[in-house]
Amino acid sequence: MSGLLTQGWESDNSQFHARRRACLSAGGRRAGRLAVLLVERDTDLVRELLDAMAGQPVEVRACADPAEALLQVGRTCPDVVVVGPGGGRLDAAEFLTILRTHDPDLPLVAAAGPGSADFAVRATELGAAAVVPRPYRPRELLRLLRSFAPRPDQVDLRPLPIDLGRLRVDGAVPQFWLDGRTVPLPPMEFLLLRYFAERAGAVLTRKELLQAVWGDRGAATHSNTLSVHVLRLRKRLGDDEADPRWIKAVRGLGYQFTVPEPETRSPDVHPR
Repeated sequence: MSGLLTQGWESDNSQFHARRRACLSAGGRRAGRLAVLLVERDTDLVRELLDAMAGQPVEVRACADPAEALLQVGRTCPDVVVVGPGGGRLDAAEFLTILRTHDPDLPLVAAAGPGSADFAVRATELGAAAVVPRPYRPRELLRLLRSFAPRPDQVDLRPLPIDLGRLRVDGAVPQFWLDGRTVPLPPMEFLLLRYFAERAGAVLTRKELLQAVWGDRGAATHSNTLSVHVLRLRKRLGDDEADPRWIKAVRGLGYQFTVPEPETRSPDVHPR
């Protein structure tokens, strides 16, 4: 860190603590919501993450410059700070060093991707509570961030959509999109499809599916009920009943859900 910036920070250190104490004592945190400071220079990653977290009880404040982020910590009282590699007047490691020295209790999360392994190691040495992949994975990141809330049980996360390419299953509304076409679903079929989509490729037993979708009633639910719901889902997905590609029955075990490649029709050939 440059000498002038170091001197400026040291002279402003008492003000930082004063702003932070004032923010905390004023109840800067909102009940049931999580305040996150994202220190990230890649604007595309910031936009993608903000879009993914829209509608969640999470307030994300993004800052590209770690030096500016130091001021934001004192002013906004974040519950957790997420830091990507790189920087401006400060680099990310210097930012973590300063913040951990002067605010040892604030949870810090480092984001590292290909080419930033050194930063991940350094961030861990500087007291980062976790290192997450970059580009960000909103579903996993949300679960991790929620654990740092003052009252995690009060932060009610909304399920995120499941995106499997051709198929996208809504997070909460009973519907899915297949090749861009919206298909509404009855509630139980929606729960079954979401469970399948979250575990695409895995072989799931009938017992597991009944318990997951029908809960405590699963044990008493007739197995034919599951077969009927699978049949209905196959029809909505355009599956071939004789040779299903989306939901395959695995003899003696259960079902396997996969997303097949779209069928390509060869052009008609007219013999001369």
